[in-house]
Amino acid sequence: MLVSSRSCLPRIASVPACVMIFFFGFHVRELDCAQFRVLGPDHPITAVVGEDVVLPCHLSPRLNAENMEVRWFRSRFSVYVHLYHSGQDHYSSQMPEYQERTEFLKEGISVGNVSLRILRTRLSDEGQYQCLIKDGNFYEEATLELKVAVSGSSPFLSVGDYQDGGIRVGCRATGWYPKPEMLWRDFQGQQLPSFTQSNSQDQNGFFEVEKSIVIRRNTNQKVSCSVRNTRLPQEKDTTIYVSDPIFPKDSPWMAALFTTLALCFASLLAFSLFFLRLRARHTAELEKRDTEIRDRDMEIEKYAAELLFITLDEDTAHPQLILEAGGKTVRRGDTRQPMADNPERYDTYHCVLAQEGFVSGRCFWEVDVGTDERGVWAMGVAKDTMKRKGWINAPQDGILALFHCGGKYWALTNPDHTALAPGQLPRNIRVYLDFGEQKVAFLNADNKELLYIFPLAPLSGERIRPWFRVGPIAELILKSPPSPPCVPSVEEPLLPSCLPLQSLPKGGQAPCPPESRA
Repeated sequence: MLVSSRSCLPRIASVPACVMIFFFGFHVRELDCAQFRVLGPDHPITAVVGEDVVLPCHLSPRLNAENMEVRWFRSRFSVYVHLYHSGQDHYSSQMPEYQERTEFLKEGISVGNVSLRILRTRLSDEGQYQCLIKDGNFYEEATLELKVAVSGSSPFLSVGDYQDGGIRVGCRATGWYPKPEMLWRDFQGQQLPSFTQSNSQDQNGFFEVEKSIVIRRNTNQKVSCSVRNTRLPQEKDTTIYVSDPIFPKDSPWMAALFTTLALCFASLLAFSLFFLRLRARHTAELEKRDTEIRDRDMEIEKYAAELLFITLDEDTAHPQLILEAGGKTVRRGDTRQPMADNPERYDTYHCVLAQEGFVSGRCFWEVDVGTDERGVWAMGVAKDTMKRKGWINAPQDGILALFHCGGKYWALTNPDHTALAPGQLPRNIRVYLDFGEQKVAFLNADNKELLYIFPLAPLSGERIRPWFRVGPIAELILKSPPSPPCVPSVEEPLLPSCLPLQSLPKGGQAPCPPESRA
């Protein structure tokens, strides 16, 4: 899907543009609203492997873009698919896989057409693309999705052995992408149930699918196997006719053999049932013991690991952020709110700090990030003295954080951001801050999976506060326990059990109250 995102008043309808918003946003100035939008199709573009495809993109209104900068890129802004500016194409930092395979269509540039042609499409070209247009200090971008497809071989039929009172017939097709739909049909076109089914991908990413059916005696029927590409209006089929003479004739010795086999099977079944009953009893005992241990551990964790109460600081919030539920929820609005431009307030990035600050001890808090993969957000910790005005670099300007976009995660490391691959997309993220171990850790609070650990050295000697950046669609909700406990020891390991030792309210450096110590 291709959507438009303004530099001053975002109207994001789909997430993939967030990659550009975040990575480009840390290096490019956000100015007043300007004069155009970037538009394209509202549906994915489908290309056939080996053929050329045009990624459409244009300005609205259709201004002359000859003297503008047009940048096509994917996940990284600096390494692009194609770059045009100053009236010329540039290839110095072009992605290697696109070299000599892109063509910027200049025929319609005078009327705002900035489309890009990709030559000899590959499977690796599939995914999302950003079209960014910059005129002076104003820019706007849009995102579209490219899907690729290829129709492989016609179905190949094979007659196998006798099985379940009939003959097994297999159907196999190779070289398809994405995984095709394979169906067996009778002579009337009615779908037949398959007996076995398998699929696999070769080293080039193409699919091989195979299904088999069992045809029984007295059918004298014609059956066909068809393969259909789910993205292209293409279908290939092959037909086979199976007649009764190929089935074996009945014989007395076969009946005797079947009777003997049936008796052996009955004896084996009785023994198997007895063995399974014993095994089920043993398994039930083990499960009961595991449940007791798990309940005990959960009870211990309930009292040993309470959440830290934090609240968002309204004085630091960007004017376009909306704080609700007493500073426990933050989302991004469509317009800037009338707020005083005090020195603490962010004026360029949609960021906000928590009221609490920390200088020692160990603590953690949890944030509900929701289940909408389209949301764009970042969270972590930042030094209290970080600048609030103008453009920010992470982590150079004192930020240690995770970034989410389109169901994907990055750790904001330097010089390149580190891509993460969590086993399960988290609904709740737990942030641990440990001054003793000099670490900041991020975990999936739902299954305790460790996502990433930052060393605390870049923020050493500073008062540290929870930091959040909220992009399109996202809504962050802070967990708020009634009374966060403190413990005196700072020598216990950070993971898997971390307790808050010392937190500081906004503007102060007071230790945990004596009555809350263990």
